Amino acid sequence: MIRRSILILYSLPNPFLPDGSVDIFGPKSVLLRLQAVKEALQTRGYAIKTLRMEKELSPMVGKILRSGADLIFNLCEEFHGQTRMEMNVAALLELLYIPFTGSSALVLGLSQDKGKTKFILAHYGIPTPPFVIWPPGEKVSTSRLRKPLFVKPLREDASLGIGNDAIARNSFSLRANVDRIHRLHHQPALVEEYIEGRELNVSILGNEAPQVLPISEIDFSTLPKGLPKICGYAAKWVENSPEFHHTIPLCPASLPLKLEKRVREVALQAYRAMECRDYGRVDIRLSPEGIPYVLEVNANPDISPDAGMTRSAKAAGLAYPEMIGRIAELAWARARSSKFLPEDTAHES
Repeated sequence: MIRRSILILYSLPNPFLPDGSVDIFGPKSVLLRLQAVKEALQTRGYAIKTLRMEKELSPMVGKILRSGADLIFNLCEEFHGQTRMEMNVAALLELLYIPFTGSSALVLGLSQDKGKTKFILAHYGIPTPPFVIWPPGEKVSTSRLRKPLFVKPLREDASLGIGNDAIARNSFSLRANVDRIHRLHHQPALVEEYIEGRELNVSILGNEAPQVLPISEIDFSTLPKGLPKICGYAAKWVENSPEFHHTIPLCPASLPLKLEKRVREVALQAYRAMECRDYGRVDIRLSPEGIPYVLEVNANPDISPDAGMTRSAKAAGLAYPEMIGRIAELAWARARSSKFLPEDTAHES
């Protein structure tokens, strides 16, 4: 029996953070995830090759085509160190008509732009905090928004650009935050109402009949006094920081059944509204009034062994190799369906 072959396509982040400091966490995280996914797929019986996405496209196209892979496992979160070009890698694979895991180029681009995501959510009546977008060099009124306000880069992943000062309680701190994002990240700032409440991550697997995995909660109860109850960059990546050690994931989250059902419904609505494929994660703030406000929709979220999605999958009874294998099989089934293939190749099997 011929084993299906998978090419794992990955990319390394920019070696420097926007402030000029060396990114000591990003490259290590990428390589650990790469090895984990490779081993997981091998245990599922796939023949595996890996390929780093490089800047020179012509040689890359040749290498991808010569790999003879039945499926590309897309682990690229940037191109040439630029996260805004993550979508372009998926677009290249679409042009080559090569099946790949995860969301389409369009969805990756839309979900990375937090403003466009929120416009789409609002269109479908999905709760999301009121917001404005503040481009560099422009004057923007935030008078219709209730303070405190939460300020973050419009187009960044992994909480990059979100520090302990991200919550603005007055006009001075708001302007300072916005100016910092303009200066360091060279993009608009997203300013939205800060929602006091519980932080929930809802991971989802599937396409036609997506499965909502057990809800995970970030527990802020042990955070030292004075630190904001947010999941910023330090909480996710700086292992020796108090934020990292005192933002504790709890899965499954303890929620009343009726409220849990509402959270799951809203997350699934957001997943479908954004047209995510195969897997995704919806980040939610649950207000004291029980309203689940969608903060972000993460297409192709982190699937490292210690990531939130993996934690939720484990709580659902899916071991890591099973979760990774499930993503590959979902992509394979989707690609072999005429619904997802161009007409001139739909007859192939």
